[in-house]
Amino acid sequence: MNKKKPYSIGIAGLKNGKHQFELELSRELLDLFESELMENISGSAILQLAKSETAIEAEITLDAKVMLLSDRSLREYEETMNSHQKVFFKFSDHFEMLEDDLFKIPFNEASLDFSQIIYDQIALSLPTKRLHPDEVEEEDLFYTTASEEELLEEEDNEDQEDEEKASDPRWDILKKLK
Repeated sequence: MNKKKPYSIGIAGLKNGKHQFELELSRELLDLFESELMENISGSAILQLAKSETAIEAEITLDAKVMLLSDRSLREYEETMNSHQKVFFKFSDHFEMLEDDLFKIPFNEASLDFSQIIYDQIALSLPTKRLHPDEVEEEDLFYTTASEEELLEEEDNEDQEDEEKASDPRWDILKKLK
């Protein structure tokens, strides 16, 4: 639990009202979760907490640059990420996760750990198709080991076979029946 301290906010001494915190995002966050989704991260997470007698509302705004590997060429590239999320913490007698963004926390909770919430927000903001900016996205892209000449020869052979099939005498007889 000590490893997650940089992403924890002490709430025991906070007065009711609005509070703002800024957390630096670094490789340390990725190491906490042994992440292979990203190579590196830099940026900040701004937490705006609104504390009341019965709950805490947290607005998390991420502004980060993430190093990713291209799915196609395995080259590293930088992806800029901006995202926003609201999370609610309701005071209770025990800890319970009710929804992805709704938690029950004990009244005597001294701090809130945002490491998992921030990591999940980053992971969900990543693009599903990761392409280096220099790579063009083509829908009909295919890979082969054959040279272009071999491919052209195969296409010519297929065209000749199609022509031969078109002049099949059995079909000619059937066409005359119309």
